[in-house]
Amino acid sequence: MMGDITLLGALLAGLVGSTHCLGMCGGIASALGMGVAPERRTPWRLFGYALAYNVGRVASYAVAGAIAGGIGLWLASLVSLGSWTSGLRVAMGLVMAAIGVQVAFNWRLLAPLERSGMRVWARIAPLARGLMPVRSPGRALLLGGLWGWLPCGLVYGMLVAAALAGGAVDGAGVMVAFGIGTMPAMVLTGTAAAVTGRLLARGRVRLALGVTILVMGVWTASVPIYSGLNALYCAPA
Repeated sequence: MMGDITLLGALLAGLVGSTHCLGMCGGIASALGMGVAPERRTPWRLFGYALAYNVGRVASYAVAGAIAGGIGLWLASLVSLGSWTSGLRVAMGLVMAAIGVQVAFNWRLLAPLERSGMRVWARIAPLARGLMPVRSPGRALLLGGLWGWLPCGLVYGMLVAAALAGGAVDGAGVMVAFGIGTMPAMVLTGTAAAVTGRLLARGRVRLALGVTILVMGVWTASVPIYSGLNALYCAPA
């Protein structure tokens, strides 16, 4: 079910959405390593902490994507497979198109989804705070694994796409691609992160990448519609 175009769309959404991630998670990411003694706080050590944190964060996305994809596959088993497969691809294309619109124009279309996750986050947040200050890469990894559940409309939008991907493995793949897209801006620290964030926040860059995601979404949705119409009108009498 899931194709390369879906993974590319998820990757681009993560790349542009990383400016939003910097706002929500940047404070935690920049504080990594503050529990390390100053004389041991080398750039490479801090980079290792940031990398571990983000690997944990992407791993949490993969788990959530696998759950969403599994639920989507279970729902698919309850209806006609043929009609579900076509409908699934159309729905996934529409979700990608909506994400593209949000990325291109910075519209908060998915903000209501963020509010829906606050109850879950209220239970996880104390566990995440208990891991701070971070004094080892292992704790950074665990912190990222918990912080990945922070309510985020863009993440939830991608989870909808993961649910429509066709199974647990495909759902996890969508979320891993999205997470990898967010990593460059999140792993880089200091000036490099600021430069990356400013570049991705530029209107023309956001517009170009957002429109690319939008076009891929429309293409994904249009293929089964075209195939269905072709079969309807070109069927032998």
